[in-house]
Amino acid sequence: MPVLRQITTCTEPSTVVIERRARARDRSVDYRLEVCRRHRWLAKDWTGQRSTEGAGGRCGTLTDYRPYIQIAQSHADLWLRPLAANGPEDHNGDLAAALRAGYELLTVNREPTGVAVALEHAARIAEAVTVGTLPLAEGRAQLLAVLGAAETLDAGARGPELLPHDRDR
Repeated sequence: MPVLRQITTCTEPSTVVIERRARARDRSVDYRLEVCRRHRWLAKDWTGQRSTEGAGGRCGTLTDYRPYIQIAQSHADLWLRPLAANGPEDHNGDLAAALRAGYELLTVNREPTGVAVALEHAARIAEAVTVGTLPLAEGRAQLLAVLGAAETLDAGARGPELLPHDRDR
């Protein structure tokens, strides 16, 4: 099941498409990222064939066809760690603990933002999957949807120019 992620709030049409072909039998593409000329630097963390073919969608749109584990790891590596300075590997592989730590970091001495609330909700979903309250497939789908929404909210809060790890520059 593909997951739609939005990594910028830029509304310009894409001019560059980064598409990584899959080596898996069940899919031909791992992901497809579209960026405009101004934001092509965002693609530095995404490997794959770059072309203009099929461009014209919205800048920052990422359609991710990879399995759950790879998409969740991508969220952790490329978004959660820069945003909240931690990931699952800092919590013995526990994604729920990493999400909860992100929530706590974002709410220290301040009211929760939409991003923080989404992180806390994602942590609760991950915990429910772990204990079996939510069935695995449905829980994972919900978790990826909430992470995608959190990433989109964060893109809106920071604007299209600044990634979380660039905020101090």
